[in-house]
Amino acid sequence: MCLYLFFHPDRTGVVPAYRYAASHWRAGQSMYAGGTHGFLYVPTFAVLFTPFNLIQPAVWGEILWRLLGFGLFGWALWKQAKVLSTQHGRLGITAPTFLYISLLAVPASLASLNNGQTNLPLSSVLVLSVLALRDERWNLAALLLSVGLILKPIALAPWLLTFAVFPSIRRPLVLGGVAIFALGFLHPDPAYAWQEQAEFFRKLAGSYTPDNLRVSDLFGALAKAGCGMPKLLEKSLRASACLAAWGYVWWTSRRRGRLVGIWSLWVVTSLLLTIFNPRAETNSYVLISPLLAFVAIRCWQGGAGGRWKAILLSAACVGLMCDGMGKTIYLATDVWFKPLIVLVVSPLLFRVPEGWKAGAR
Repeated sequence: MCLYLFFHPDRTGVVPAYRYAASHWRAGQSMYAGGTHGFLYVPTFAVLFTPFNLIQPAVWGEILWRLLGFGLFGWALWKQAKVLSTQHGRLGITAPTFLYISLLAVPASLASLNNGQTNLPLSSVLVLSVLALRDERWNLAALLLSVGLILKPIALAPWLLTFAVFPSIRRPLVLGGVAIFALGFLHPDPAYAWQEQAEFFRKLAGSYTPDNLRVSDLFGALAKAGCGMPKLLEKSLRASACLAAWGYVWWTSRRRGRLVGIWSLWVVTSLLLTIFNPRAETNSYVLISPLLAFVAIRCWQGGAGGRWKAILLSAACVGLMCDGMGKTIYLATDVWFKPLIVLVVSPLLFRVPEGWKAGAR
């Protein structure tokens, strides 16, 4: 992909929207154009993307941005492999475990990597924050969850769920949220910075129901099948799913312990950010592929009884690459196939896998 970008520098995916915001931030101009698309992130994202925007020629900034996202994704998979491994080598994990989890999780990441979307680093941040929570590293988890808010506003879901259920992390989360807000004021003109904060919230409110977007969530799949529903009912069901997620994480944490609650947090967050996300695209499913890969390998390690689950989950991981399998398959599976995959395998995710508690602090 780096070579392709180098020889086709005009093929830049969504990164021009990030460049637009960073350039306008430096010039003191509005980053938020009209409509329901364009730059949809907090002003802090434009501040932090500025170094990539300044790299010349621009294609090197494009490549470095993608390498950063993919490197972070690899680090998250490495950390998952350490949890899965039962034997520890010189580097802390067995090489086959990391290889297998990469083969399963990476296919769904390629579409986001190709377009340079923030879904890839956001998926990484989600995994790393869950593992930090598992080890009671509250400050690190709060930092990662706060970085998620910079990468995409939908990261508010795990941020709020964590804040609501785990008291130990509330203060670090609040401090992280304040820091994100403060970074958005790193501009010589405070009035302009305030204006951009206000414009962000207006843009966010207007973008909840996007124009001309093939939403690849549960409701988009139903609409594709000719079973669309009124917008009010759809929004009510999304809100109900969020409340149910909070109740489930709270209940499992109180009744079955913190580690089970953290596993529940990972599962419901992954579902909320994919099949219940009102702006879900086919690229969004990298947000759940590390979880599917983790459970698939754990089922395979569990012996013959879990082999059929492992095969089903592995097939699901490969299926999440359908939009990169050629135009014919892409057009045939667009919008509906990925939500269906997640819906089918979701019952296998809620059971806490053996070994999740082992080695945790």
